[in-house]
Amino acid sequence: MNAAEPLGEDHLARARRLELGAVLAILVLGVVLRLWHLDEGVLFIDEAESSLNALTILEHGVPTDAYLGLPLFENTLTEEWPGHPEYEFRDTSYSSRGFAIYHGWLPLYAIAGSLALAGIEPDPIVSPPRVLHDDAEIHARIRAARMPSVWFGGLFLVAIYLTGRALHGREAGLCAMLAAALAPRCIWLAQQARYYSAALAFGALAGWCLLQVHRHGRWRDFALAGLVFVLLFHSSSLAFALLVLASLPLWPGILRHARAGAKGGLALGVVALGLVPWMLWTGYFENVRRIPMARELLAFPADYLVYVRERAGELAVGTLLCGLLGGALWMRRRLPARWSEPLAGVRLPLLFLAWWTVSSYLGFQLLVPAASCSMARLSHVLIVAPLLLVGLALAVAARGLAPGELRASVLALGATLAALAGSDNLLRRQQRNPHEENAVFELVEHLRGLELAPDARLYALPYQHFCLAFYTGLPVQSIAPVRAEFLDAYPGEVLVIECATRVVPPRWESLQRLARAEGVALDDADAQAWAPRLYGMLVRAAARPLVSALVPETPQVPQPPWVAPVLAGLAEETAHNGQGRYDYALDNPALFRRHTPMTLAEFWPAFFYAFVDPEGRRGESANYARRAREAEACVLDSGWLVLRCPARSDAEGVQ
Repeated sequence: MNAAEPLGEDHLARARRLELGAVLAILVLGVVLRLWHLDEGVLFIDEAESSLNALTILEHGVPTDAYLGLPLFENTLTEEWPGHPEYEFRDTSYSSRGFAIYHGWLPLYAIAGSLALAGIEPDPIVSPPRVLHDDAEIHARIRAARMPSVWFGGLFLVAIYLTGRALHGREAGLCAMLAAALAPRCIWLAQQARYYSAALAFGALAGWCLLQVHRHGRWRDFALAGLVFVLLFHSSSLAFALLVLASLPLWPGILRHARAGAKGGLALGVVALGLVPWMLWTGYFENVRRIPMARELLAFPADYLVYVRERAGELAVGTLLCGLLGGALWMRRRLPARWSEPLAGVRLPLLFLAWWTVSSYLGFQLLVPAASCSMARLSHVLIVAPLLLVGLALAVAARGLAPGELRASVLALGATLAALAGSDNLLRRQQRNPHEENAVFELVEHLRGLELAPDARLYALPYQHFCLAFYTGLPVQSIAPVRAEFLDAYPGEVLVIECATRVVPPRWESLQRLARAEGVALDDADAQAWAPRLYGMLVRAAARPLVSALVPETPQVPQPPWVAPVLAGLAEETAHNGQGRYDYALDNPALFRRHTPMTLAEFWPAFFYAFVDPEGRRGESANYARRAREAEACVLDSGWLVLRCPARSDAEGVQ
């Protein structure tokens, strides 16, 4: 027996070295994939919002409600701002004390730190307004803003490994970690300047802490769990609430530990100390009644099933795994030892993961604000538990098929790669929209060439106003909250950027077909060359009645006789066949279940004015429509418009 002990210790040490090597290899692979093409594309509006919040931290020490002298508007407008001369609404993402309270502060401070390390500082207010950064600086700002999510993504990989290992051993941990390292959705979230990556990391880490508390119940386990839940709250308060709900199956085991009440009191004390003073100082509790909740608008049960109806395959796989594991547990005593032994201790992990998934699914829709009730965001909270469930199932199968630690681990990892390949999630990268990247940099270049008056007001549709402010240092405001009366009477120059095309880009195949009907045969190359030219004509035709002049005006070069009927056919076709329209109810049923499919240009009034008469604020009733009639409109190649409304005296204002 004594002679065998060193051999056992050597074998254990070797297994640990191999396991550590596998963990480090997967971690390096995962981080490299997240760093790859980090500055590709442009920031989404939400990323730019977080980036500006981070710049306010560098400016004031805390995330505040104003940047470049302008209040920040990032959410659906619900609350009027009586007495303000320019803005009809205030943004409920910020408390009356001027602090950001809608999103957690931890990711914002991480972005602020990354910007500071990259030498990026808050932009000064310059007069007259001008673009302050070149394209290379813009890409550097994008990389710096996204970098913290990469490191949170690395922490997520370690955390999900620890959680999987605590659930059912090294195979479960390694499988979950490998799947998370390679899954395109996980990589995508770790490349965004948002709170998503931090919420995943601390959510998985909180799951591991709960399992440690359940298994060991030591004072330090409870204290660490309290600390991690504080970090989770300051990353995402919704993720915090959902994980508290998910922990319910573990409570009976937790409460069985000696002095569980006192230890639980310690954990609650840590959480209270980390949350309550911050809540009181920032005015966090103000938002309890200020923000419409999704549950007030969702129709039961139809709207609660939108997500699973669109993802029937994922639901089927999850149900199958739970069914197979549950059936195997029920028949465990009848199974051979090689299959029954791997099932030992699976009952509680299976129950925990299944409840974690279901409670996150329903809890999200019950607790999320209406404006954030996006099925894409719901998918974020449904990442950790399903990945762990896959790891659990593959670990059980591998141990049954290949007894022995090394063989089981190799087989489990191989099965993970096969599962990723079979679901088209292996070696696939989710790319950003290159058209939008080209459009943004074309717009920035156009803005560089403008000579603006010192008192010029710059506005954009609420897609790009944050992005433009972050890229350029220009004080670009959202047009959505501005009073029409202010715009009508403002004596200075007004610049309005329409960064959503009024016209749906035509398909070159449609152009080819319509030209053929006119007796003109265009090959593929010719049709693709004509498509942007005809698109420009369609954009100009749509914009011309709304403004004073177009720059450049519609070219007077004679066009072939087939062009006019093809243009008419394209306009009619895109208006009636749903081209360029998306059913936004499939993403946010709380806000859009009564809406028909919309273009992007139709979407923004429906979203930002959802609770304040969207129908009365679109088209000719838009707040800037009257001022736009005096504008010189520059039509960019992307189809975006820059409306330059000239300065005038008060007497010339629209009455």
